Amino acid sequence: MESLTCLSKDCIELLHRNNLMKPLIKSELIKDKISSIQVKKEEQDTIIKLVKEKFGIKDDNDMNLFLESNSMTKSQFEYQALSEKRILEYSEKNFDHKVESHFLNRKPALDIVIYSLLRVKDEFKARELYLRIIEKETDFGELAKSYSEGIEKKTLGIVGPVPLNQAHPKLINHLKNSKPGEVQPPFNLENYSLIIRVESFDSAKLDDYMRKKMQEELFLKSIESEIESLNQKILNKTFLHSEIKI
Repeated sequence: MESLTCLSKDCIELLHRNNLMKPLIKSELIKDKISSIQVKKEEQDTIIKLVKEKFGIKDDNDMNLFLESNSMTKSQFEYQALSEKRILEYSEKNFDHKVESHFLNRKPALDIVIYSLLRVKDEFKARELYLRIIEKETDFGELAKSYSEGIEKKTLGIVGPVPLNQAHPKLINHLKNSKPGEVQPPFNLENYSLIIRVESFDSAKLDDYMRKKMQEELFLKSIESEIESLNQKILNKTFLHSEIKI
């Protein structure tokens, strides 16, 4: 990348030793990618105004003080203010065609579940507790507090909200096939008998917000692969005949 050719060998060595080379490459890569994205003048004015309001900048004097305290120029401030908009537009233009498949791969991490959990090692005890719950003899939370042998006893059995894929694969299957409010019969998992009740299940949907999020994820994912390649290329070229270990 042309913007990095100005770096001397000593500078590259310093950045590498302090784990700053990759962040610099990432910043320059993003800047290079979005440089061709033009934001309409009226949109620029609106975005910059909102950013100024965010930092409490009311007039030119406030602006000058902000720039001085942050060691920035006005053009650098405006670039930072508009970069998020440019990233969103670049991501949409270049990665929208991959959104559906990426979303399906990511969905288990995007689905959010809250559930009640009670686990004991004694299968007969688990069956007894299950019957007490479904017959409404005792509240699920109170039984979890008194009998559960996991950390969930401290939260009256409540787990979450958490991404669905953080649970054990076997537990995920039960959670996905449970209706909210329905108590599942005990099942075995890693030397425990578990009783669960899904409290709420928020299934991720590919709406406008999620589509933009997926587009940006794909953009950043592509950037990460380029970072690794460029970083190694720079280091190899710089230290090819050097004793410095890379």
